[in-house]
Amino acid sequence: MKRFIPALLCLMLILTAHSGSVQAKVNNGSTVSEQHYTRIGEDYEILNGTMLLSKKDGTVWYWDTLAYSSHASDPFYQAKLKQIPGLRDVKQFSFDGKNGESRLMTNYAALKKDGTVWYWDSRNNTYPVDSRIAPKPIKDLNHVTSLVADYTGNSKNYKTLFVLKSDGSVWCWIAQQGKASSTSYYKILDNVASIKSVNGHVYAVKKEGSVWKWRTYMYWPQNSKFYDKNPEQIIGLEDIVNIEMGGTTNYAYKKDGTVWSWKTYDKESTPIQIHRATGARGIVQFSSQLKDSNIDTTYALLTDDKLWSIDSDKVFPELSNIASVHHKDKGSYMENYVLKKDQTLWAWKDNVSAFPKLVVFTNESAAGNRSGSTEKPTSDRAETKTQPELIRMTSPEVSLSPFITMLQPGGQQSIAVNNVLPGTKITYTIDDPSIGSITNVNGLPVITANKSGQTIVRATTSRAGFPEETTYILLYVVDGSMVSDTYFSAVRSIPDADKQNSAIVEGLMQAGELVITAASSDKPTPVDGQIVITPELIDRLAGNASRAKSAVQQALSENKIVPARDLIVNAEILSSPTQNEYMFKLNKSGLVGRKDIDYITVYAGDAKLVFNVATAQRLFQSQSVIVIQLVKENNGVYRIQFLDEQGQELSGVASNIQLILPANYADAVHSSMFYVNGKTKEPIGGKYNSSKNGMEAEINRSGTYLVDDNSKSFPDINDRDPELKQAVQFLGSKGIVTGKDNGNFEPDSLLTRAEFTAMLVRAFNVMDEKAKESFSDVHPPQWHHPFIASSEKNHIVEGYPDGTFKPDRTIERQEMTAIGARFLHERKHYYYPSNPDEYLNRFVDKETVSKWAKPTMSLAVKQRLIDVPANKQIKAKEAVTRGEAARMLYRLYLQL
Repeated sequence: MKRFIPALLCLMLILTAHSGSVQAKVNNGSTVSEQHYTRIGEDYEILNGTMLLSKKDGTVWYWDTLAYSSHASDPFYQAKLKQIPGLRDVKQFSFDGKNGESRLMTNYAALKKDGTVWYWDSRNNTYPVDSRIAPKPIKDLNHVTSLVADYTGNSKNYKTLFVLKSDGSVWCWIAQQGKASSTSYYKILDNVASIKSVNGHVYAVKKEGSVWKWRTYMYWPQNSKFYDKNPEQIIGLEDIVNIEMGGTTNYAYKKDGTVWSWKTYDKESTPIQIHRATGARGIVQFSSQLKDSNIDTTYALLTDDKLWSIDSDKVFPELSNIASVHHKDKGSYMENYVLKKDQTLWAWKDNVSAFPKLVVFTNESAAGNRSGSTEKPTSDRAETKTQPELIRMTSPEVSLSPFITMLQPGGQQSIAVNNVLPGTKITYTIDDPSIGSITNVNGLPVITANKSGQTIVRATTSRAGFPEETTYILLYVVDGSMVSDTYFSAVRSIPDADKQNSAIVEGLMQAGELVITAASSDKPTPVDGQIVITPELIDRLAGNASRAKSAVQQALSENKIVPARDLIVNAEILSSPTQNEYMFKLNKSGLVGRKDIDYITVYAGDAKLVFNVATAQRLFQSQSVIVIQLVKENNGVYRIQFLDEQGQELSGVASNIQLILPANYADAVHSSMFYVNGKTKEPIGGKYNSSKNGMEAEINRSGTYLVDDNSKSFPDINDRDPELKQAVQFLGSKGIVTGKDNGNFEPDSLLTRAEFTAMLVRAFNVMDEKAKESFSDVHPPQWHHPFIASSEKNHIVEGYPDGTFKPDRTIERQEMTAIGARFLHERKHYYYPSNPDEYLNRFVDKETVSKWAKPTMSLAVKQRLIDVPANKQIKAKEAVTRGEAARMLYRLYLQL
């Protein structure tokens, strides 16, 4: 391998990593710079080999290196980018060409976003594609989600399509080339999740994970008498989530992370496990006629973003930071393509006579709209308006959290969905609906456990410019006696390649916390009608929780799983579910100063109270005992009183108590918890907690509480991206954000420190009208006085060293982010990253982040309180907008 390094260096390929740009020197000494090529992953999606799909309008393009003379000494491949005429809004494309070349295309089939299939063939074998011949829709094919095609030259010149429809059925469509009407059209299979094909062989993965195969010629009209048209199951492949076609060898990926291979042309081939490929994201298979003995024939793309040999521990030369690998079967040889994380495209040939080179689309091509092409540009970069808010990441990958969830029958769990781009549609299914069901709450999917068992929850994403993707989570429904055994088995089953996947790790943390809670539940006997939370009771709960927590930590450690936060210990105190009135007596001596328990949840019929043990000192203050009376009245109203030991009502307590009331979760997105005292009714926020099956909000005063609809809308956010619209409506319904005098939200207006403080005080319901502030520039009757005073009392937003608060000053992005990250750290126990630069290096202007803000900013990026913008600029000291703050606060609210 070492002998290749000098050769590659002499090619004089220069990567200017500090700026993210790429430059390549050509033979005459001139430089091809970033202005002369396109970053494929930024503007285009790779469809198949040299085929690209414009992310903007769904037009289809192919790139042609043979349009330029090539020399071995060239440091890059120079290419032209050409558009396939007459097609827009495409999501999948299949073609046939002379010698497999896209520039010599003779047939194609295109699947559009609306589920229709469009067809073109040359009729007279003219090529390249004749723009005068328009593609036509195939009237028989609708509601299609994916397709595979086989173009076989024979006496009848049949074109065969197999399509997967949205209902999971697979249909065969056959036509003679030159005709757009079908010769045959009928259903083959049901309950299918995906289909793939290679060299006349078609494979289907069913939803339960089995794999089925058939040959395309089985369905030609003249062969109908000679072949059984029933697909055949491949024995030895179960629990498959994806398959990959490799020409002579195919690969299957199981849900446990293992990779299996089988031969395309060997009918007796039995799938075998490729042990060195466990956890792989892709396989590259070369021919056996390699020209260099230092190169192996098969490589796996692993989680470190490098290609590793299946036969040894060697890394494929000179490639790293790989985002995805692609290859195109062309009969006599295979060409390979790699998309790197910097969005550059690299290519090399199957015989490895030349190592990977950068693919450069020069200014003579259509890439980046810099050519003299008469085609309408597909990526207009003329003038970009400055966006006041952070732009979403461009990555199409969608992940679900938690990856593993454990529930008892009747329990619920919401699924967090990450990296969802605007325009993405997500369809959820559960393999075994008898075990669990799924509904939409607060814009998020919520799983409800029905009966004991194990199944898979799948999410299929579809979006213009991207292929469909399916990801999944594992659902375990177990009774109380089996919780710990099921958890430890689940931890051991995680493949090594997934043990540092953040979504999987968080899922294991949440499931581990269920184990701890199940072990630390108790139902004390009431004393004189009161449930007394004594020091002895807390000691017993904490002891059980400590043992369970140690077992969970040991299981994670033994399996080399490194958590991103500490496990949260929540003990539960149960009571009779049939009462309407409850009395709870809390002893200060049992709660203050504990380090072995975080929260205590007490059940009061269909309501619950949650005490934050970490801040118990603030709750009790000078009181040694606090008594809480909860009475369920008519019409879903709950009356709560805070009393001292003598039974006298306390005017208020610290806001470290959460009240959870039953709610109609279908309407929870527009509902709020309300505080009622006399004629006063005010929203105090609240979010739907699926694991606790109710609306939760922090309370700090005696009075009446209820859950009711509080829908809010603002006309000026209707045309904004779905998440921002959802965020503002959600926060508005909770009373956390308010509109301006004109009824608009004004998301692009800059945010002041006073406005952001008011949002936070409302979000955490810590308003205290009697609180006093110490800032020299904050006085009554200023509107923000009670918010800033309450914030100071509860240590939410700090002032400046000179004793001022500067309420009308705009808030910096790093200030806003620091507050959100601090709440994650304090309330959810997330660790600040030990190496902040791992996350801050994603920004080209990371130097704008102050030293004090690096830990909080890195945690905010890691937990996606903020996104990495498309321009990769964080602008840490610049002012944020009201919309940007609403987006971050919404994401924070859903994580707490």
